[in-house]
Amino acid sequence: MIKIVKNATLFVMVVITITGCAKNEIDIASYQNKIKEKVTIPDICKPQYNSAMPKVAVVDFTNNSTFGDGQINRTTSQTNSSAIIGGTKVGRSGFVGAGVGESNTVSNSENRDLKARLEQAFSGPLEDMVSNSGGAVLLSRNDMDKIDSELKLQDSGLVDPKTVVKLGKLVGAKYIITGSIDNVDLKFTDNGTVANAIGNETARSKDNATRLVGLLLQVGAAATDGMVITSKATIKIIDVETGKIEFSRTLGGSTNIGKFKNPSYDQIVGAVKKNIIDGLPALNEDFATYFSVKGYITQLRYQGKDVVAQVNVGRDFKVVENQIFKILNFDSLVDPLNGNESCDISISKVKLKATNQITPTSTWATIEDGDGMSLKLGQLIQKTHEKGSFGIFK
Repeated sequence: MIKIVKNATLFVMVVITITGCAKNEIDIASYQNKIKEKVTIPDICKPQYNSAMPKVAVVDFTNNSTFGDGQINRTTSQTNSSAIIGGTKVGRSGFVGAGVGESNTVSNSENRDLKARLEQAFSGPLEDMVSNSGGAVLLSRNDMDKIDSELKLQDSGLVDPKTVVKLGKLVGAKYIITGSIDNVDLKFTDNGTVANAIGNETARSKDNATRLVGLLLQVGAAATDGMVITSKATIKIIDVETGKIEFSRTLGGSTNIGKFKNPSYDQIVGAVKKNIIDGLPALNEDFATYFSVKGYITQLRYQGKDVVAQVNVGRDFKVVENQIFKILNFDSLVDPLNGNESCDISISKVKLKATNQITPTSTWATIEDGDGMSLKLGQLIQKTHEKGSFGIFK
């Protein structure tokens, strides 16, 4: 009992120590000395340094799968308030949801169009991702729908780079985010019958290991059997100034909707949407490259070799305590063969970590890594998805 108490006490002390270190607090007044040296930006780099947040437009996807809009042709019969569905035709792939039943009372026929709207299903979540990044200006859906209608982009699928450039110029976008639904696959698995037979047979065994194997087979079949709907989509970021695809990534996913050999139209559409939307968070780091918050150092103070920096981004840009900022360096690069000058952008070894002193428009940060005395006023900083760490977790 005494040993347990001692271990518990030690655990509590460790937790208290870690919790006490979790706050990144500083006393700004104690940093009296100021670094006044300003960064020098080569003329060739000033457009990149001064660039505002890019304008971004999200355009509906292109549906390249065999599943899409269709028509329902349904006959229902009702006896004692029970309806039996005779057949449902959906998508481009044929009939789904066929069934049989009595029809000795009342028969009704229904013909109506079905709209999967898969092309539009992912625009909203992608717009939320861009908006939450804080580093881009999202163009309104109303403006995009108007241009969509004018250029008939859903028909073209944004295949023609010239159409992309035209759209970008019309709405003033730097980037267009779009994509395609590439594949929808339905597969029904039924291993339960075989697994149950093996389980019943092994249950009579005197060997515990054999009985366990049979039980595990039954449990595994129960967990995996059913209709699995798999879908894939490609996400693209297009530079509208050049028509070049700057970024492309394929997302995929599968959903088991249960033991439905003939899933309904709504079940299929719901699974496809879920697969793609569940995969979108994997794009956060990639999107940060294009739409991350940028700012610059407005103050630098030091005490000995300990440096703190103030940057001009804060809560308005979703900066939180322990947020990591990387610092960008701009240099002129001259080709030794032809003498052409270009801008070389590199990432400094120095990293900043946000303290708890965050206002809507500014943040005080400590040095997370590197030599703080090498920093200069006006250096460009970029918000990352990293968070600083402390103590034994560092």
